[in-house]
Amino acid sequence: MQTVTLTALRQNIFQLADQVLETGEPVMIERNGRHLLLVPERPKLDLSKLPRRNAIIGDPEDLVDIKVWDEAEWGEPALLGECDRESGKA
Repeated sequence: MQTVTLTALRQNIFQLADQVLETGEPVMIERNGRHLLLVPERPKLDLSKLPRRNAIIGDPEDLVDIKVWDEAEWGEPALLGECDRESGKA
């Protein structure tokens, strides 16, 4: 990554801006020991052109009540000592 001072940026701003846009490589600007980055804007992704996928096999409503783990088998409360669920204190 190229590093330039603010004075060098002022003298070459158009060339540096064109360079960043062409290469996509950011330029670091140094000012009083601190740094700024001149970076190209990321293009927005157009997801509307992606094909629609039916990724759920079955009834999507079944996902609402699904249990990911059984708290009794999980064992964390026993490992940490029983605590009040609302306050988080033992």
